[in-house]
Amino acid sequence: MKTLTLSLLLSALAPLVASGRPFQVTEPKALFSDSKLVFVGRVKTVKPSKITTRLSYPAWEGVTFRWLIAEVEVLDPLKGVQRGDIVCTAMLSIDENEDGDTPIPPMPPGLLEPEKGDVFLLCLGPTPLTNVFAALRAPWDENLSVFVLHRIKPSQRRLSHLRDEVLSKDERFAPLWSLTDKAGRLVPGAVERVRQAYAAQLSSPPADRRIFLEWETYTNQSGWMSDAPKGYRAMTNLNTRK
Repeated sequence: MKTLTLSLLLSALAPLVASGRPFQVTEPKALFSDSKLVFVGRVKTVKPSKITTRLSYPAWEGVTFRWLIAEVEVLDPLKGVQRGDIVCTAMLSIDENEDGDTPIPPMPPGLLEPEKGDVFLLCLGPTPLTNVFAALRAPWDENLSVFVLHRIKPSQRRLSHLRDEVLSKDERFAPLWSLTDKAGRLVPGAVERVRQAYAAQLSSPPADRRIFLEWETYTNQSGWMSDAPKGYRAMTNLNTRK
């Protein structure tokens, strides 16, 4: 059956492939320009929410994704925040099965698996929830707009990190990786250099975009299946299946 994700239809950038799954890279200039908030932050707490969703990629059929709510402290602000602010950030996870295990689907989405103390460079947009933000490329590829700056822990290696596979080889992202040293420590002055290099993008108004947390699948008359925000069916009268 033909499957096409709505996010891929809307993107104008050329697709790449990680582990057989299509994804698309947005360069830092566009990420910084489109984001509502941009900052280096440290995770203070992580709690599960009651919000779950399904996504239509074939390998993810039957998988339930649950949103975590991470409280992230702003260490170095770049756009829309101040040092010391606490930003509630929705991050996707995979629900455990009845045995208490977390089944990892083939070609998983780019999840972050946040833990207390983790340090990220976050490019965020608003969600439908008041004062809750999410990665600009969520829910399919969070780690293409929230970047791991700490040393990746063994518990976080279950999922593919695109920094290691693709972005580390892309020269456009070199200034982002220079924010930390090999031990995962922030480099003095590095954030200021990024702030100066992307001053125009960081000062631009964000894109008029919300990051939806709940999704449903619809099939159009040609048989294509797509993800769409929950409620899209009512707005468009398309043939939707949960």
